[in-house]
Amino acid sequence: RAGGQIRQSMWSPPSRSTGRAALLGIIRRPAGALVRRAMSSSSSRPWSGASTTAVHGDASVADLYTHAHDVAPPIGVSTTFERFADEAESPSPYNYSRASVPTRERCEAVLGGIESHGGVDATATLYGSGLAAVHGAIGALLAQTPPTTGRRLRISGGYHGTHEVARALIDTGAPLSVAPLPTLDADGHLVDGEPLAPGDICWLETPKNPTAELADVAAYAALARGVPSNRECDVVVDATLAPPPLQFPLASGARLVVHSATKALAGHSDALAGVVVAASSDAELTALLRRRRAAEGGVPGSLETWLLLRSLRTLELRVARQSASADALAAWLRENGGASVVAVHRADTATRIRDSWEARQMPRGVGCVLAVELRTERMARALPQRLRLFKDATSLGGVESLAEWRRQYDDGVSPLLVRLSIGLEDAADLIADFDQALAALEHDELQQA
Repeated sequence: RAGGQIRQSMWSPPSRSTGRAALLGIIRRPAGALVRRAMSSSSSRPWSGASTTAVHGDASVADLYTHAHDVAPPIGVSTTFERFADEAESPSPYNYSRASVPTRERCEAVLGGIESHGGVDATATLYGSGLAAVHGAIGALLAQTPPTTGRRLRISGGYHGTHEVARALIDTGAPLSVAPLPTLDADGHLVDGEPLAPGDICWLETPKNPTAELADVAAYAALARGVPSNRECDVVVDATLAPPPLQFPLASGARLVVHSATKALAGHSDALAGVVVAASSDAELTALLRRRRAAEGGVPGSLETWLLLRSLRTLELRVARQSASADALAAWLRENGGASVVAVHRADTATRIRDSWEARQMPRGVGCVLAVELRTERMARALPQRLRLFKDATSLGGVESLAEWRRQYDDGVSPLLVRLSIGLEDAADLIADFDQALAALEHDELQQA
């Protein structure tokens, strides 16, 4: 329905110009109310077969359900979209869901709006998973580079999946190489490693998975801007472990921000998705991301997109609560871990300097993740099963707390380390759970002695 006129059907025999009102038995009264003639008998239907009824039996009421009055957004599951004769001069933006679909565009609008609160207008591009987003970001930056030149991905540690994406691109002949990220001091000066060079992609995962170290995005962005060349030296931030409102990397100078939306953005352990965010002023890069996404088929499903959209409504509330609870547990472990806990990996927000770069970059907390190292590998392996409120499962950012012996997925991680993702349980209950678990582990160690 457009401009108050009833669209013509594109399928009704015998004439393609048959009006939808005549075909479906719908008339419009001046007041705008729709009156539908019953189509219960075979004589009132323009078809005779039961199978046709199964496909078109709701056509008489289809125009009523526009969702204009819905409070909750609908799940748009259609993969293809009908064209109408009156759209010849102003066609619909939707034709096939791999290119565009209303639910995805609605979710991207919310994601871009949330990222814009850092002070830089942002545009989001959704993907089918976090690693699809990583692939999309690196692939788009490579596509902007002459193939004879190539680029270096400067990366150190972090999520093993990102390294796997880089290796996969290199194996397929992409003009990409990998080199360690240079190390900076607290003032942003280079202290170790090779300086950034023209064409480098500086990949910052902050906080870093699984040990939650922070990286100074503004300092790396300043170094990238200072590279003397007409070739881009780009900073990309994987902000999965600390999404908005905890940090806004575009405002600190990053060119792209990547999230595994499966984690804190979706936040309920039920949706697989990823997102790449660019400044709205970088429209050419966003257009390239979306063209490549359509060509590679890396779009998320309609249900996953809708679940993500639903979850974004409570993002700020969830993230703030989880970060505060993680702070409380980390403080308790540092004070009460005893001989069982030999290290707690998490930025200590209680002792950081007020005007430090950490405080400027992340004034509202550092996310839901921390890691602990136990005295022995046996204790580290056993801890997730000794906890009662934590699920022994991978992933992070969900409403339920998770604990995992990380070495089982990443052999570059210490065998003593257990990664913790803090959910929405009461912090006091999580602390009590750790208290009993550590006591149980010490009892087990005595039994083994």
